[in-house]
Amino acid sequence: MATDTNRSNGAGPIQPPPGEDNHQIYGVYPTTGYKPSNKFYPIDIGYVPPEARGASPPLRIAIVGGGLAGAAAAGCLARLPNVDVKVYERSDAIREVGALIGVMVSGMKVLARMLSPANFDELQRICYRGENVDGINHRHWRTGEILTTAISPHTPRHLQEGRTSRVALHRVLMNEIPDEAAVFRYGKHVVRVEKTPREHDAHNGQGEQHDTNGPDAGSTEMKLHFADGGTASADVVVAADGLYSKLRNQYFPNRKVRYLGRVSYRHIVPWETIQHIQGLPKDTSSWRRNGEVAFMSPIGTGGYSFTCMVIETEEYAASLRWAKSIGPDGLRRLREHHFAEWDPIINEVLAAFPDMDAYPLEAAPWVKDLAQDDALAFVGDAAHPTAGGGGVGSSLAFADVRALYLSLWRSYNSQGPANPAAPPYDIPYALHLYNETRSALLQRVERQIRYDHQDAAYIAAAGDDEEEWIRRYRERFTINWFILEDEVDAKWQDVEAEERHLYPQKQKLANQNVVNGV
Repeated sequence: MATDTNRSNGAGPIQPPPGEDNHQIYGVYPTTGYKPSNKFYPIDIGYVPPEARGASPPLRIAIVGGGLAGAAAAGCLARLPNVDVKVYERSDAIREVGALIGVMVSGMKVLARMLSPANFDELQRICYRGENVDGINHRHWRTGEILTTAISPHTPRHLQEGRTSRVALHRVLMNEIPDEAAVFRYGKHVVRVEKTPREHDAHNGQGEQHDTNGPDAGSTEMKLHFADGGTASADVVVAADGLYSKLRNQYFPNRKVRYLGRVSYRHIVPWETIQHIQGLPKDTSSWRRNGEVAFMSPIGTGGYSFTCMVIETEEYAASLRWAKSIGPDGLRRLREHHFAEWDPIINEVLAAFPDMDAYPLEAAPWVKDLAQDDALAFVGDAAHPTAGGGGVGSSLAFADVRALYLSLWRSYNSQGPANPAAPPYDIPYALHLYNETRSALLQRVERQIRYDHQDAAYIAAAGDDEEEWIRRYRERFTINWFILEDEVDAKWQDVEAEERHLYPQKQKLANQNVVNGV
């Protein structure tokens, strides 16, 4: 086994978390002295809308999907004034699946604003940050030598990237929901939506029929259709139904999900399972080779995680089941077929693991226009299925939710709308702000994922020339700070400050085009 000095404090076996002194081993920022605001202001400074006045009905928000994006949206959007939030989740209960998940600096910034102080403290507790390491150590695939480190300079410890389990992160988000029983509707599989005249307000109360295609936002609503034949109505639909989104397929039928040629294998074990391994790094490390990657890291909930993404044929991937065990034979195949020549520490860890779960990686082209029908917003993997690319999926989803919250907040009218039967929000304007805030960055991220694949091919072309391989690796290694440390609040303020002036003219032009049949 390689025993180079680049192993982070790896001279002896890792000890179990030492109780009260867990900050030392987990690298968690001690929150003593750090006091997040107990005010959930949409932005750090600026106008905070008053509570609703009058008899306007609440804004009915239907969130499709109860995963990370859906749970984040439920807790966040419920803080808007005069809203009624419902989450429609196809499963009969929340499924506790998944393994290691990273929360980037951008995600930490968002969650610092979205979570209550108690839940942000809980997030700190469950997140692991390596000892004396700001980010991830990227190692040579064969020797384990640290080639470079991804860091976040000038970022305070409590906002640095952290690793945890998906289950623990989802629980934190669920804790933000005021009343889960009142908000969540389990066993409700939304298969399509349609924009229809508002059923309970076909007329405006004065005998006048609303023009459902006109500018009166109170005249229409979204009808959700369930697999069991039932329906529900909402003013705004948040599509958070993930990679296999029925709603994305409805609006963009040509954006098909396809297999990417790789399978991710993931599992978490208790500390005791791997504490005997000599030289095991106490950091988060990645090993990369020609399109394949392995990640190993402690997690803040007291476990140790192994995650890899390796090349598999489509036929073999089809024999696997999502989030299901590959069993002893599959684990042995993983060691012998994929990692036999890699850093020996990887095989030692795999030998200690009792099992591994498989996740064939699939993706679809990303949604370019995140707002549809002036009433639906795509968030998370329903909008941009990353398939693990860059480890940024959850943080992008949280930023989506934050941008949507800010946009709806800005469109709120405490005086009530012109149509008293409509909710006090300008929904088309809110969704316009949301789309303008997020679409450009997301399109840039999608391009960067393609560029990263090109860089990987360039490095792989070095073949067995190890010196050249290392040179190319260091040459092309890039910390994509524009993604990892993105500031969604600043971008939203940039967009809103301009669109408040441009939007009326854009709407006027759009209405003229409708009249002219353009």
